Amino acid sequence: MSNHILLQRKCWYARLGIPAELRPHYNGKRELKLTLKTSDKKVAELKAMKLVSDWKLQFEALRGSPTATQELAAALLPQPEGRVNLDTGMSDKDYALEAQADSLPDSQKRTYYAIATRREIPTLLYLEKFLNQWAVEQKTKDMAKTAVKRVADTFTTLEMISAPLIYQMIDEDRNSKATKEKNYGFVRQYFKYLKRMQIIAPDKPNPFEGLDFRESKKTSNAGNKRIAFKAREVKRLMKAASDKGDEQLINIIQLAAFTGARIEELCSLKATDVITVDKVKCLNISDAKTEAGNREVPIHPSISGLIKQLSKDTQDGYLLSGLTFNKYHDRSNAIGKRFGNLKKKIGFGRSHVFHCFRNTVATQLENAGIPEGVAADIVGHEKKTITYGLYSGGTSAKIKYEAIKKIGY
Repeated sequence: MSNHILLQRKCWYARLGIPAELRPHYNGKRELKLTLKTSDKKVAELKAMKLVSDWKLQFEALRGSPTATQELAAALLPQPEGRVNLDTGMSDKDYALEAQADSLPDSQKRTYYAIATRREIPTLLYLEKFLNQWAVEQKTKDMAKTAVKRVADTFTTLEMISAPLIYQMIDEDRNSKATKEKNYGFVRQYFKYLKRMQIIAPDKPNPFEGLDFRESKKTSNAGNKRIAFKAREVKRLMKAASDKGDEQLINIIQLAAFTGARIEELCSLKATDVITVDKVKCLNISDAKTEAGNREVPIHPSISGLIKQLSKDTQDGYLLSGLTFNKYHDRSNAIGKRFGNLKKKIGFGRSHVFHCFRNTVATQLENAGIPEGVAADIVGHEKKTITYGLYSGGTSAKIKYEAIKKIGY
């Protein structure tokens, strides 16, 4: 923030450079500058933080961002009417509204006035309150926030929402059917909250309930379907990682190719997760994405030596030592990006991702004639049948070991 304050004559000023393309809106000025009315630097930094944030928001609104326009208008909602100018009869708030509206493109002025005069409610006005009370992981909240903001770019206010426009937005969405169901599911949850809090009339239907997500030709033919790595392609990936000298990447590729485990499952494994079940050495995956994912995976002979070495050399207790946590407490983020860069560099597209090792292992097990229930217990898939899925205690470690030995490259 020190870059945005300037000391002149013992008084601090806030300052922010105006982007070249926006200078015509400010009569050609190159910089915004305003006195902070203090000689205390710490006080100046705090005051400047809010002011510079508002200026940047104004820049985004001038660039045509509906979200920024909503936030600018909504900022006036909780303010009192303020003093009334005796000469004009206008309040301080009226002046603020007029001044801000004059700086916006004509296409945004109607929405801005509708929000600032309380005739319409900004779609994003209660988003933070919704997220704060929602008892889910932060990663889910962040995905929901992105999804709701995307919808708010089309529907600036709640009053603008209509079924035909929702379906037009869905049809133009190039994501897969599953991704659209997930994203609009987040929006549906937000609107349930608005109804519960009576921001929207409780008897009014949720506009995002019961939507029909058909797979369009654009998305179904977009080449996004995950494809199993072939044996020769796994070797190519191993060689590329070796040529790069990335030991962690070499190790995680080997582990994935012989277990079919998810990337975060592998990154979460500790040396203490190497266990013996019925005299069979296994990897104990206990914090998986799904209940079916919690399982013991027999250690393939080809990676037995690697796992012994990793257990011996660990510096932090994890098999894949030295990885860092991201803000969601995942250890796989950085190495996942390195794998993405590696596979892209040697010619693999969007259809091939790290998750495809699960496809690879499942394909090898199927081609080796392994029963589907056994394969499901190895890779951590739910078994759909009532007999095995509901009543079975799972495949024994010995049978899984005999099956997993069929994997080879």
